[in-house]
Amino acid sequence: MTVVRTPLLAMMLGCASMTYATEQQVVTINGVVYAAIPCVINKNAPISGPFGDVQTAGIDGTYKTITLEYALDCSRSATNELRMQVRGDPAFDPSLLMVREHDNLGIAIKKDGARLAVNTWADFDTRNQPVLQAVLIKRENSEIKAGTFNASATLVVDYR
Repeated sequence: MTVVRTPLLAMMLGCASMTYATEQQVVTINGVVYAAIPCVINKNAPISGPFGDVQTAGIDGTYKTITLEYALDCSRSATNELRMQVRGDPAFDPSLLMVREHDNLGIAIKKDGARLAVNTWADFDTRNQPVLQAVLIKRENSEIKAGTFNASATLVVDYR
């Protein structure tokens, strides 16, 4: 009888483990994939563009056009075809960057001499760093009160 009991016990234990094998358990796997940053903009420092003193009567869309000096290192980019965007709050004209202290004043951003609407993508080739400029625009038939002003935006570079 001892000879039959051992295989029977082994068979019962085997069946018991098979019962547990039919249970299901959800497995969740998380992670983050990091891609190489295609470009480093201005060595990760803010880009500053001072207009200096402005005569309000002179604001006509060309007066006080300033060039925004910045560095763009895209040596780690997998392609030369990238795109850029200036993200910010729009002014009275949605293509202009808002100037916080003056409702009738906006800033037009230019890329290589052509207007680049705020929050709009523009393609560029990394072999030719775009020239970015800013120029003050006032609402037609409006007055600008004297005082300080500032605006802020974020320059974004992305793969096409």
